[in-house]
Amino acid sequence: MNYKTVAITLLLGLATHTNLQAEEMMHHQGHDMSQMGQMEGMSEMGDMMMTKGVITRIDASNGKVGIKHEAIENLKMPPMTMVFRVADPALLKDLKVGDAVRFHAENPGGKLTITQIQRQ
Repeated sequence: MNYKTVAITLLLGLATHTNLQAEEMMHHQGHDMSQMGQMEGMSEMGDMMMTKGVITRIDASNGKVGIKHEAIENLKMPPMTMVFRVADPALLKDLKVGDAVRFHAENPGGKLTITQIQRQ
């Protein structure tokens, strides 16, 4: 084999190898992007997690409600009884002490706030 043949063979091998790597990289990037989309969806679903509880008190004039609740997963909070603010006092309409509810709470600015609540 002469040097030209060796050089051409090496260049063709390198070009083929580089092309395969590029295709593989594109495949993995597409795969990673689809996983990111799934993770974002999971994050959005996690943000809307509903927690079960029972209303212990209602202070509609101050927009607050007491709830004995299960663990609040999205806030990493153990089960307990506590008072929450409500994002909109209208959320308390038609609720009474003793009602079993499902609710979604967030912690904007360090103030535990119920953004959704529904009677069970």
